[in-house]
Amino acid sequence: MIPEEEKETMILETDRLRLRPFLHEDLELIKSLYGNEQILRYTPFDTMTADQAEQHLEKISGGWGTPPGNNYEMAVLRKDTQEKIGRAHIAIDPETDTGMIGWFLMPEHWGQGYAAEMTPVLIDCCFDRLHLHRVNAVCHPENVASWRTLEKCGMRREALLKKKCRYEKHGRTSWEDELEYAILASERRTERPERRGSEDGE
Repeated sequence: MIPEEEKETMILETDRLRLRPFLHEDLELIKSLYGNEQILRYTPFDTMTADQAEQHLEKISGGWGTPPGNNYEMAVLRKDTQEKIGRAHIAIDPETDTGMIGWFLMPEHWGQGYAAEMTPVLIDCCFDRLHLHRVNAVCHPENVASWRTLEKCGMRREALLKKKCRYEKHGRTSWEDELEYAILASERRTERPERRGSEDGE
């Protein structure tokens, strides 16, 4: 795990992006991400109200990287403009020594290869800085752009879990299938995928 004194300074970088811990000044980004049904289409939860978004930001900025969840939530910024374009995360399961990675991006930044650019850096962080044994990611089978990104970045499809995930949308419940991808430290590749490509919000 990252030493306590380094948690608030963990910044990940790609050619075009900077990933840093959420700050209280990122409320508008949280509202934009979690208030957008298009972004949350393939997630189990509904959109957030402004109050819920504020509470969520308080939670992820105040308890960043701490037990029991060891959830590292990061704002994603473009290096050239400093524009805030999304969110990435690493959630650690200490019992299995596994880090679950994921991301949201604002729709206007889809299809520009950002997810494929971030994913290897998140994987590297899990193995090199957090010293984890395994990295995994999950997505809805219909979220083709996301699972293609995971495969492009060297992750292996391990399971199609039927009716595994409970979705709560607009007061209605449905059970949805879920794909699980994973990679072990011994399996990762050093080359980076091509920058251009399409990806969805998660």
